[in-house]
Amino acid sequence: METENKFASVKAIFFDASDTLYTNKRMEDAYPHHAAGLLAKTRNIPHGEAEQLLKETMEQLKGKVKHVSRVRAMAEFGFSKDDVHRAYARIKPHEFLEEDKELDAVMAKLAKKYTLGIISNTYESHLVDIMDALGVAQEWFHHLVTADKVKEIKPDPEPFLKAVELSCYAPEECLFVADSPTKDIRPAKEVGMKTVLVKENPTEQDRVYADAVISGVKDIITVL
Repeated sequence: METENKFASVKAIFFDASDTLYTNKRMEDAYPHHAAGLLAKTRNIPHGEAEQLLKETMEQLKGKVKHVSRVRAMAEFGFSKDDVHRAYARIKPHEFLEEDKELDAVMAKLAKKYTLGIISNTYESHLVDIMDALGVAQEWFHHLVTADKVKEIKPDPEPFLKAVELSCYAPEECLFVADSPTKDIRPAKEVGMKTVLVKENPTEQDRVYADAVISGVKDIITVL
């Protein structure tokens, strides 16, 4: 009863994409591989050397910039956000992901009661390809807050504030469901959203900013 009351005011639910709506390590490994490939091609260096350069640059940026990411690291070599995401767009989600009819059914059920959306650090066109590969209808999601629609990506508060703005609801009427305690759950909670962490065997530290914890995204139905 306590959990039910905790989310009684929720009118909009936003989801993270990677490692929340789906999990695929091979696909996640493809992103840094493609970023390094772009660097290797333009600098005419071996791929392994480019990977090491990118890794070292990310380490050097820690403590110097607000949010360390591969996109930010690639900027040190003169690549724009669009350059990197064009490289990412060469990744074909259909080669990694399979249709998930159960996930689609869960979203269809939620869409009858809530306004749904996604907050993702990828570009909208790539996110649409991911949803298509998963067999999850785009019609369930009214709002897509993606990297090409905001200046700063998660964990910056901007995407979360943008999601709340698009929902036309108060922050406490919006719920964010995601897998990262630091990149997702904490900043969502700090802007006033309700939060559900998707994680198996979370630590006490993982739970600090989560209103509830579920082991898989489809279990979201059980806490609402």
